[in-house]
Amino acid sequence: MRQRFLFAGVVLLLTGWPMRVAQACPFCGPPQTRLSERLAKNDVAVIAEFLETTPGKNGVGGESRFRTIERLRGPVGKLTFLKGDSISLPRELNGVRGQRCLLFGRKEDEVAWESPVPLSDEAERYVRMSPAADDPVTKRLTYFLQHLESADAVVAMDSMAEFAVVPLSDVVAISSKLPREKLRIWLSDERTVPHRLGLYGMMLGLCGMVDDAELLRSMIETPKSEFPLGLDGITFGYLLLTKSEGLDAIDRNKLQPMTTKPEVLSSIMAALRVMWTDGGDRIPRERLRQSMRLCLNRPETAEKAITDLARWEDWSLQDRLMSLYGAKDFDDRHTRQAIAGYFVVASKSQSAAVKLQARKNLDKLRERDPEIVKDVERFDRRK
Repeated sequence: MRQRFLFAGVVLLLTGWPMRVAQACPFCGPPQTRLSERLAKNDVAVIAEFLETTPGKNGVGGESRFRTIERLRGPVGKLTFLKGDSISLPRELNGVRGQRCLLFGRKEDEVAWESPVPLSDEAERYVRMSPAADDPVTKRLTYFLQHLESADAVVAMDSMAEFAVVPLSDVVAISSKLPREKLRIWLSDERTVPHRLGLYGMMLGLCGMVDDAELLRSMIETPKSEFPLGLDGITFGYLLLTKSEGLDAIDRNKLQPMTTKPEVLSSIMAALRVMWTDGGDRIPRERLRQSMRLCLNRPETAEKAITDLARWEDWSLQDRLMSLYGAKDFDDRHTRQAIAGYFVVASKSQSAAVKLQARKNLDKLRERDPEIVKDVERFDRRK
């Protein structure tokens, strides 16, 4: 088949259950391959123009030829690829003669070329002017910030991908340069790609004002879809601006009502986790625990809430969790494992009283459900 040019596209382990470590943007979704990453991992990179393709037989094979315009990376010698040099890819590609593109290659017996990245005039300027990989992160992010909503898909996706791999602290470092008015427009525009909304909500929380909190509140109150992508970052941005008062409103309107959809609850819980790790002293720790405890009331969120509260060393729940163990609507294996895991962690507390109570509760669970406790303790020993 013919190939087409393709566009380039917080936390710890607790009793054996993995949780994502907050080393990258917590609200940007899975990282995508960046142009700078492809440049770093390959031996050669050139800007070239498409010349022609020779069809293969029965859709297999073929050859596509390019002419080098400029070498961006590559040692002198075999991989020089000077202006005007011919490049041949051993496959058939659809393209328009003269179309500029970015080619990356690895040195093997010959150069093995990746699929070309088509370049518009804007994308070519973007590539040429991009900061070096070893430039200060503030310089790099300031550049990519200017291109987040580019009309060119290659540029827009790549600049977003650059934000997806940096920790929140790096975005905080450029908070004075964040485009507040543009962020408001992007968040309100239905044409904005949904998976970008989390980053934009977080950014508005870092640079916003009182009326920006109202915009974010409205997006939390009335999500635009059944699966509200970006609601975690929007909630986090809202909490950055409103602190405990905003969390009170979220408790009343989202965490306490039993009608709130599980997808919304999961997004709010994600925001609480990042507030715990990266929110500084904006919201007191005990106040965050208070909101997470509300998530124990729903079978859909109880397991994760228990795990979070154990990580947050909230040892006030021992009696409640014992009554929850095996209760109607909560009697599933994952919730029971989370409760047993909570007691395993509590049994190592520095508080003698907490430790004693947790060990007594573990003994009760061991008599009642020995396999669950055995599994959890086995995971704990393997950490």
